[in-house]
Amino acid sequence: MIVGSVLFDLIGTLVWPEPPGETLFCEACDLLGFHVSPSDLYRATADVDQTIHVPLPATRKEEADFFAYGHMSALHKMGIKANVSHGWFIHHYIQNRITYHRFFDVDTVLSCLRETGLKLGVVANAVPSTRERITQIGLDAYLDAIILSGEVGFEKPEPQIFKAAMEALAVNPQETVYVGDTYHTDVEGAFEAGIIPVLLDRSQSYDTLDCMKVKSLTEFQEMMEIF
Repeated sequence: MIVGSVLFDLIGTLVWPEPPGETLFCEACDLLGFHVSPSDLYRATADVDQTIHVPLPATRKEEADFFAYGHMSALHKMGIKANVSHGWFIHHYIQNRITYHRFFDVDTVLSCLRETGLKLGVVANAVPSTRERITQIGLDAYLDAIILSGEVGFEKPEPQIFKAAMEALAVNPQETVYVGDTYHTDVEGAFEAGIIPVLLDRSQSYDTLDCMKVKSLTEFQEMMEIF
């Protein structure tokens, strides 16, 4: 098999957000006079995620409205009488303070992969403003395509989002590898699209699975030398 392109997940694979969104949510609530504990927030957010979904594809206004309404709904789940203005405040507080940081192995590995002539892309379940954050940290310099669910209208593990990336790169599934840190959305989604999946398990939290697994992007790069 000859590999011509490598697609990557974003959060947890190439970057991590700092400070975490949960931390910033609690900070914003403190400023509003609401006491919210991280454990209560996790439970409320899990409930809200089951009931509301970001419209796809999403405009920037739809994106902001979605988060404002979602934050308000989470507060309601915790018994706090909040309105959509509170949700908007929390959304903007988080947006203005959160930053993406590249993992230690990203620059070296992506640079080496590009030097071999591989086409590189990102496929992420993310809202449109994520594209700006990718650019802000210079990650776009390594990428030939950035496919975001909020822009194309499909979410992982739906095969259509992977197919959108392959169309953008003009490659076939048989010559494409996908690297992600979540089994359901990344590995199963890539399988469904006919792509070779590789699970990136930085924290070693997965047991033996029916796919290739690496502990770091450096290990992935070494594995790619086989192909």
